[in-house]
Amino acid sequence: MHLAFSDIQTFYSKTELGSITSRFINDSIKGMDNFIVHNAEREVLVGYGYSIPYMKTLIRPLSQSMCLMGEKQGAVRWPENVANRTMLIEQSQWPLESETANIVMMIHGLETCENPNELLEEAWRVLVPEGYLLVAVSNRTGFWARSDLTPFGHGRPYSWSQLTRLLGANKFQIILSQASLFTPPSSRKFFLKASPLLERVGKKYGTKVMGGVIIMLAKKQIHVPTTIKISDSIKVPLGLIDGLIDPKPKPVPNDQIRCDNKK
Repeated sequence: MHLAFSDIQTFYSKTELGSITSRFINDSIKGMDNFIVHNAEREVLVGYGYSIPYMKTLIRPLSQSMCLMGEKQGAVRWPENVANRTMLIEQSQWPLESETANIVMMIHGLETCENPNELLEEAWRVLVPEGYLLVAVSNRTGFWARSDLTPFGHGRPYSWSQLTRLLGANKFQIILSQASLFTPPSSRKFFLKASPLLERVGKKYGTKVMGGVIIMLAKKQIHVPTTIKISDSIKVPLGLIDGLIDPKPKPVPNDQIRCDNKK
């Protein structure tokens, strides 16, 4: 059972735990932004799932942005008081032309999709060559995947090795990976107040497997064709073809030469 996007929106906009969650994950995304080469003239940022609280971190003044939402979880309006930029779509059929997006961000999307490979293939298709994919998923070994108080407790969580293999199998090269949300997924006042300290300590001294969320920045790989052309493998023309083009003289039999001498 997956949360509707309206419920996820309520979590982020109306709960203190949701506010802290977006703050800590955005801090990690800001650090990853230093590894992204942005297009200074025109950049297209596409969010998939419920990426709204995090897209603002990567949006540039001249960039265009939109958020795609899977049909089974509904859709919400974004942003407020301006033209809507969200679309309700089928998970593996994005209404975008190939090689149009510079960055694709997936948050609250990969865990709930029915076919992760098809979803990542579609993201690969719409990305420009050397485009970036930023994915955040709940960590299978963390506490956040075991609590239904947050959206990260719904859907399928991933381990570090599972997400690494999944991205690699779909032609993405991982540039950077981080963990976030080291604080417990609790709405109790004590943990809410202590969460900034717990987050700093966890990132500095803890291991990645302790984080509640895995964040990976990857780049679209363009594979060089490995097939060998016939013209490359045959450097010297075949003797049979040479013979057809430029026939070679045949030796005359010895008995015929002797007959000619007698004459």
